[in-house]
Amino acid sequence: MKSSAIYAVGLWLMLVIGGCNNSTDNTPPASVPETEVDKVTHVAVLAIEPRNLQEYLTLPGSLEAWEDLTLSAEIDGPIRWIGPREGDRLKKGDVILKIDPDTRQAALDRTRAECDLRRSSRDRFKTLLDEKLVSAQEFEDASCAYEVAAAEQRQARVALDQSFLKSPVDGVLDRLLVDRGEHVSAGTQVALVVQIDRLKVLVDVPEKDVGYLQLGESMRVVQATVDGRDRDAFTGELIHLAYKADSVTRTYRAKIAVDNSEGRLRPGMIVRVEAVRRDLPAAIAVPLYALVDQGGRKVAFVAENGVARLREVTTGSIIGDLVVIEAGLSAGERLLVKGQHLVVDGSAIAVAGN
Repeated sequence: MKSSAIYAVGLWLMLVIGGCNNSTDNTPPASVPETEVDKVTHVAVLAIEPRNLQEYLTLPGSLEAWEDLTLSAEIDGPIRWIGPREGDRLKKGDVILKIDPDTRQAALDRTRAECDLRRSSRDRFKTLLDEKLVSAQEFEDASCAYEVAAAEQRQARVALDQSFLKSPVDGVLDRLLVDRGEHVSAGTQVALVVQIDRLKVLVDVPEKDVGYLQLGESMRVVQATVDGRDRDAFTGELIHLAYKADSVTRTYRAKIAVDNSEGRLRPGMIVRVEAVRRDLPAAIAVPLYALVDQGGRKVAFVAENGVARLREVTTGSIIGDLVVIEAGLSAGERLLVKGQHLVVDGSAIAVAGN
């Protein structure tokens, strides 16, 4: 019986161990997850069409008076009269001030009388010479005296003219540098006159842009915006382009003439000059925001048979909010302009409106 008991216990243990092994081997394998269905991205597209564009050159510049003249006294003397006030408009030849004209007038009257006397004496000696009553030398002396008197009269007339300081151009009396009664010497600066009916804009053109400019071409001149308001635009003409570059800036000085007959511009104002750099016929241009930056390269996505296709692009000029595409996109393709940042090459897409 003892042996039977031991046998029964051993048999029981064998059954238990075998059952455990069978339970482990018969465990069903873990289920394999189903393949994830591709996510569809909703996008908006823009049909690429060639367009005629113009690339503009924009440069800052400053306005200057067409002529900015500093007038100086030509003779010595006290200032007896000043006519216009600072800011007054002047016509060419208008008198600004007078420098002791009475003294110059008296000198002219004296030389005129002397000249008349010498002329009469010469004429009388000419008659006497014809009658052989005086010698040729006496007639020559009388003639020389007349010539000297005539020269003194011309000199006195010039001095009288110089006593009237006149504006050499149509312009504005910008500043008076002397007061009435002040004694001035020849060469003393007395007034500043600026010609503003026509102004000039000076700009420095970079070397890369010089080849695009031609003398005589029209340019757009716009006042600088300082308060957010739109400024007036004026038409200018390129009248000079330097042949030699500045040794420091390596730029070329250009001069643009601007009509200012209405007086809305003032010398010293900051403006910007816009000119057509070049025409771009049938260019492929897309919105800047449509491009995606990937690791330093520019790419775009186009819609093709329900998926997004990546196009690496070569960009050119930026015109407004458009960028010219030199390579990578073609006319007729549908460019992703919304959702392009959410897709990769081959992503499933749903185009809005389709």
